[in-house]
Amino acid sequence: MSSPDRCSHGRKGAVPAPAPTNDARASRAARPRCGAARARRLLACAVALGAMTAARGALADARTEARLHFRAGMDLIAQKQFDEGIRQLQKANEILPHPNVVFNIARAHAEAGHTEQAIAAYREYIASAPPDRDQVTRIVEQLEQRLAAQRAPAAQAATEPKQPPPPEPQPQGPQQPGPGGAPAQPTVGQPTPEGAPATPAVPAPAPSSRAAPDDAAGIVGAARTEDVYQETVITASRGAQSPLDSPNSTTIVTRQDIRLSGMTRIPELLRRVAGMDVMQITGGDENVSMRGFNSRLANKLLVLVNGRTVKNDVLGSTFWEALSIDVDQIERIEVVRGPGSALYGADAFAGIVNIITIEPGVGKSGFRAGYGDHQQGYGSVWASAREGDFAYRLSAGYTRYPRWTREVADDRIDLETSGQSQDLGAQNVRIDLRATQRLGPRRELAVGAGYSRSELDVYGIGPFNDYNLEVTNADASVAYRGENVNARTYYSNLDGYSLLNAAYLGHTLYAGRPRQHIVNAELEFVKTLRAPAPVVHDFHIGLGYRLKATDWSYLDDDMPIEHHGSVFLQDSMKLGERVTLVASGRLDYVPYLERLIPSPRGSVIVKPTPRQAIRLSGSTAFRSPTSLEAYVDLPIQLALPGLELLSTTRPPVRSDFIIDPEQIITAEASYLNQQSDYFEFEVTAYYNRVSNLIVLAEPQRTTLSQRAQGFGGLNPETGRYTSGFGGFENQCDIYHVVGGELGGRVYPAEGLDVFANYALNLSEQQRPAGCSAPEDERTSRHKVNAGVQVRTPVGVDGEVTFHYQSSQAWAEQVPAGTVIATDIYPLPAYTLLNARLGYRFLNNRAEISATVFNALDGLGDQPLQMHPFGNRIGRRFMGFFRYSL
Repeated sequence: MSSPDRCSHGRKGAVPAPAPTNDARASRAARPRCGAARARRLLACAVALGAMTAARGALADARTEARLHFRAGMDLIAQKQFDEGIRQLQKANEILPHPNVVFNIARAHAEAGHTEQAIAAYREYIASAPPDRDQVTRIVEQLEQRLAAQRAPAAQAATEPKQPPPPEPQPQGPQQPGPGGAPAQPTVGQPTPEGAPATPAVPAPAPSSRAAPDDAAGIVGAARTEDVYQETVITASRGAQSPLDSPNSTTIVTRQDIRLSGMTRIPELLRRVAGMDVMQITGGDENVSMRGFNSRLANKLLVLVNGRTVKNDVLGSTFWEALSIDVDQIERIEVVRGPGSALYGADAFAGIVNIITIEPGVGKSGFRAGYGDHQQGYGSVWASAREGDFAYRLSAGYTRYPRWTREVADDRIDLETSGQSQDLGAQNVRIDLRATQRLGPRRELAVGAGYSRSELDVYGIGPFNDYNLEVTNADASVAYRGENVNARTYYSNLDGYSLLNAAYLGHTLYAGRPRQHIVNAELEFVKTLRAPAPVVHDFHIGLGYRLKATDWSYLDDDMPIEHHGSVFLQDSMKLGERVTLVASGRLDYVPYLERLIPSPRGSVIVKPTPRQAIRLSGSTAFRSPTSLEAYVDLPIQLALPGLELLSTTRPPVRSDFIIDPEQIITAEASYLNQQSDYFEFEVTAYYNRVSNLIVLAEPQRTTLSQRAQGFGGLNPETGRYTSGFGGFENQCDIYHVVGGELGGRVYPAEGLDVFANYALNLSEQQRPAGCSAPEDERTSRHKVNAGVQVRTPVGVDGEVTFHYQSSQAWAEQVPAGTVIATDIYPLPAYTLLNARLGYRFLNNRAEISATVFNALDGLGDQPLQMHPFGNRIGRRFMGFFRYSL
């Protein structure tokens, strides 16, 4: 949003400087020094012009600026400086609207005696359909009654006939002394004792909206002094809290970050988070991990949409371009940096990404459309409304991304292709509906459904490169949120068609149909209590059930329907104002393993001041085998014609083999400082011990003794000779990872944000005797993000971001004659520069913008490549038009 100039210099409409206050922050916000403000604006322009040398990173937004004005306004109102306090609150609401700010503006008007303005502001607050609208409506009714009572005498005087002026009074004799010897005074409007004409009545005051402040304060009650602009997170503890109170390091990608970035790919938004690993392989395939261990079909990160998992259970990965929502529907993205199995169970191995959409009824309806080179396309339309206690949000959209590079030329006659366009990376058509119904104070029912149909070009694992997937996703959910009880159930379905993009003539394309049905149910009890009296407990206990049914021609024909169960418990114990202890734990039953897996977590949070936090935590997490890893049964054709490798987790020579879950043990220490309204920073150090990584096993050739036992030989179903066995296994080595993250944001002037972060990751492999696991350095040691955002009052805004990632070395399996072998592929460091420039007009309802991705393409020695088998990433331009009704 635009930010009006704080330095008026006597212009029309200028805000007069307030009286001095004792609060330094209030004084800074309410009385800016014009010379300093002008210098900061010049600095903003200089940074914007020099942004090509700036860099990319975790972004701030106008929340901090709005918070500064809000605090200043509340301080001034507490000192009875109502007019200037109201101006500060109005400025905060212009920067970032919030219903509670409007409420405080209305209350301040009422306390100052501005009854008409108070009524208007209260009505604006009621129009936002807040939960307490009935109580506020009664406040308005009382204020209207007071206003009518104030106006009644003037209205009566205006309707009475005018009396002729009385005759001039005649001189009277000496008056009789009154009590105490004072001269007797005639009673107003009454005859005098001597029978003289009555003294004319004192005229009634003119109509006024000014009421007695003390009486008004009794009507409107207490102000809402909580910091409405304080960032809150819900993912780390399953309840709203400040990042200062979170038991894990947490990063928020805000709604404004999303808008100013111009990015339409969710993984590219996540790249700005310290320690995040983001890898684009094709135009439709992005893989994301946290603090290392990224891979094709990445499965170390739990991805949620409004708390609902969106991973595919067949492969354990997330198809980002197959979601039923787009970036225009996102309110914020919460990233928990570190394991989260203590609350979310399996797959919250390295971290959690929770995509939280805009609430039904919030914001205006509108649309955004974009088009770019190489036939990029983006469209999104949404409608949002509220009627009393009912609200809804309906969205639909279309996205098309090209491949970065073609894999198959049109003149290849030695290959058979899938039939999908060789220029298409991803295509998605989607629709999503979410609605809520308030059932009373702190009680709400939410329902939703989504559908998407997508075509994706992805990379599988092992020899399965350049893979085409046509997939439909559908979901339906019902949730109840109460003061002490939360319940939710949802159903999700995936149905697809998969095959290799191309294969040599005579080789198979491995066509298959992956399908899954998931039913999930959760019940949670929440209670705040004191035991003993000085200790405040925030208590959560929950039960979970998950039914999983998967099917694919790559898996066993007799796939079981799995019933997963879980129970979790968390207690946040606040010991005074400075110390909080958080104890969490969860038990998960995994049917494939036929046992319970515990996941404990403990945290200590010390706050030297209300806006600083020191955090120490320790936890464990796990990732259970996916359907593919646990039940794979696929003959893979080798490069030499007539030979195949049987990929199966339970080959005949070890039919009782069970894959153990991946395990991680983490210790973390961090310090977060939000003490200043002009900057904040965080320092984090961690240690991870990672074991039992699930990887493709080294293929074993069939021995003569196995042939004598009937294993291997000619496969009558394929007509090929089985020369060996493969599958999945737990890797024998142990990783010890030490790392750290340093990030900060600076707000030198309104409309200017500068940000940067750095992540260090040092990994060491411990190989026990007999372990021959290959050296794997797929995680970059150094990652740097930095950048700048600029927002101007005239409607021009933009962002320039920079990302650097150091070199890597990947261990990958490839077909080699009669076997599949593991080779090491070095990957050089790369730099990524993105930028966006936009202009808002028609009172911010319309916006045009342009975005460039990988602006530095062609300036380096080699094209940007994020995986040794992936596409060469080129430069892309895209233009957008957005309009809100």
